[in-house]
Amino acid sequence: MGAKSGRKIVRPFLTRRQIEVLKLRMKGLTQEQVAEMLKTSRENVANLESRAYVNIMRARITLRILEELNPEKEVVVLAGTPITDVPRIILDRADMLGIKVALGAESLYHLVKKKAMKRGDHLTAPLKVKILPSGKIKLARL
Repeated sequence: MGAKSGRKIVRPFLTRRQIEVLKLRMKGLTQEQVAEMLKTSRENVANLESRAYVNIMRARITLRILEELNPEKEVVVLAGTPITDVPRIILDRADMLGIKVALGAESLYHLVKKKAMKRGDHLTAPLKVKILPSGKIKLARL
């Protein structure tokens, strides 16, 4: 805890040394060259780099889970809605959220047609649509 504010100090997933190794590797240096610069072994550099990438992947997975938990980025399309209206509903909600959807209206139509419960050209069950900040769309039948 911080002495004055009582707040916990939040640190990144990566150690200072991992960041240092990644910076040098991204500049094109080999593990051997990095080891020489940091006065350590190539094996230690390999371990630092490997653990850094594991931590980065863990952070990405955590963010993905967090994105999916946000109910504000959902829209429920009611049963009885014409399938042809669903892409516009999704795109309008994405616009309200300031998210650029990765698919166009025609691709969304085909995705909905494939995934939704329907009879003829209408939904027979509600469809939950998650709009992720990345622009990806996830559909779930309710």
